[in-house]
Parts: sequence; C-alpha cells; structure tokens
Amino acid sequence: MRLVLAGFLLLLLVSAPLFVGAQKAGSNSTRAWKTLTGSRPVVVARGGFSGLVPDSSVAAYQLGQMLISPNGVSWCDVQLAKDAVGLCVRDLNLANSTDIQKIFPKGDKTYDVNGVSTTGWFTVDYDSSVLTINISLVQALYSRSPIFDQMYRILRVDVLPKLNVSHVWLNVEHDVFFTEHKLNMTAYILTISKNITVDYISSPEVGFLRSIARSFNGSKTKLILTFPDSASIDPSTKLSYNSYLKNLTFVKTFASGILVPKSYIWPTGADQYLLPHTSLVLDAHSAGLVVFASGFANDNALSYNYTYDPVVEYLSYLNSTDFSVDGVLSDFPVTAEVAIGKI
Repeated sequence: MRLVLAGFLLLLLVSAPLFVGAQKAGSNSTRAWKTLTGSRPVVVARGGFSGLVPDSSVAAYQLGQMLISPNGVSWCDVQLAKDAVGLCVRDLNLANSTDIQKIFPKGDKTYDVNGVSTTGWFTVDYDSSVLTINISLVQALYSRSPIFDQMYRILRVDVLPKLNVSHVWLNVEHDVFFTEHKLNMTAYILTISKNITVDYISSPEVGFLRSIARSFNGSKTKLILTFPDSASIDPSTKLSYNSYLKNLTFVKTFASGILVPKSYIWPTGADQYLLPHTSLVLDAHSAGLVVFASGFANDNALSYNYTYDPVVEYLSYLNSTDFSVDGVLSDFPVTAEVAIGKI
C-alpha cells in the first residue's frame, strides 16, 4: 500500500508542472504549419506516458491523456492472445515488458519471428484471461525507474474507451507471426474498429495494410506504413523497405502516411553531430503522405546539436525552415507538447 501511495504522489509531483506546460501548448492550434494539411502536428503517446510508468498501463494511458492536447493520440501495440483477443503490450516477447517470467518460469518457447529464431514468452500461448488476471506490466527499459513495476495489469484493446482515451492508434507489428499461429489479425482489427473508434492503424507489413485498405476506404481511420530502425525486408512481401522509400506513390495506394525513425529525417554522423536533413518529409508530402517521426524519449542519447535538450530536438522536426513532420511518437508526450507550445 505504501508503494502504491508513494507512486501516486510521485505521479502528482511530476505531472503537475508538466500539465501547466501542456495546457499552454494548445494555444497555437490556429497557426499555419508546414505539415501536409497545414494543421497542428499530432503528438502520439506511445503506450501512454510510457517514459514514466509501464507502457500500456492504466496509469500510462490516463496520465498521457491528461497531458496531451485534444488532438493527441494514444498508441497501443496490438498482440493477439490464444483466444484471438487483442491486448496492448509493447513487445511481442512478453518478457520484455511484463513479469511473466516470474509467474510462468517454465513457459518460454522458441518461435521463428521474421526468419529469426526467438526465445521468449508469447501471447499466442495463453488465453487473454490468463494474461490480464495474472500478469503485471513492468518498465521495458531497465534504465528507467522500476517504482511502478507490477502495479498494473495487461489491458485488452477494447478497454481503452473506458479510460477516456480520445484518440486511438493501433499498431500491428507482427501480422505474419500471428497468421503462422492460426490467429487472424485482419479479422480482429476489422471487428474492433467497429466497436471502438480507431484513428490510426499502422504496420510495417504492407501485406497486412493492403488486406484492410478497402475496408477503411473513405473512413476517418488512417492507415500508416511504419519503417524499421534499420534497412531490412518486409516479411509480408519480401521487398526491402528502401524500395518503399523510393516509391512513395506506391505507398499512397494503400496508406495515408508513413512512420519513420527520426534518423530517416535528421541523420547523425559518427561524431554525434547532425548531418543535413534528408528530403524524405518533402518527398512524402509531395506524394500526399503524412509523415510521423518515431524514437523520441527524454532519456535517449541526443545529438550534440541539441545541447542535451529534448525540446530543441523536437523543434528541429516540428519547426524546420523547410518542413514540419505531421506528428511525433514519444515515450514522453508532454515534452513534445511543450515544444509545440514554443513555436
């Protein structure tokens, strides 16, 4: 009980000054931006406020919702349980963000994941009720405080509206993997989208996005192609992600935008200083695609150009002389809101 109370008090202490900053950030919503549509960039809270509390926990979503602007979006990495129920869990391997190793110490399995033999604990081996009742969330990064570990249970996707989450982003990272385990992610996403309002659906697998594109044609739900941190092959098509970058008009045939690591836009040299920005944002906008940048966190190593200030980093993406990205994906969404408030 003392730990719970201490955690709650810490949340209040940390969030109170940030809440004031975030509210100020909403005052510039009417200005013209260099985004594709000229509208305010969108702040996407990865698993809620996952930089402070465990990703995709009740506290993370509620705190993130409180601190982001009205057009802010909450991100959920969708994993399917054995009974085909969708869960919000940061990683395919449950051991990376939950305490499942302690609860089921002999439950690890080895599976092929995109051609790589991977050992871990996977949702496909458990019914959703087993996971939501018995397994607790922990910080996915060991460098972050564990004070809130094992305080919150895994959430079903359909619980998000009950947490007053205004805008939802569902990310499907491993459709091929779930298909191999006789679980139909396409059917699940189409069904859940009828039951809750989903603003964005993303995946690095073109095959998955194309399978649902017709169902969302003309709807308010935007499909987003995500790109990995390093050049690799799309397991659904066997094509390289570099080939997609060179053919953005093809991406436009099934998606409204792209989500790329921030280094795709502002690369960093070996000396940790910024290199000239690429033309990716301008090229994507020319193709009619919105651009989201990922990889933002206050505790990440930053380029020396930013003088250790994450707000300055955001500004280089949101208020460049030549462009503005259409949104950012962050573990610390309030920092992105503060950056927008400075423009």
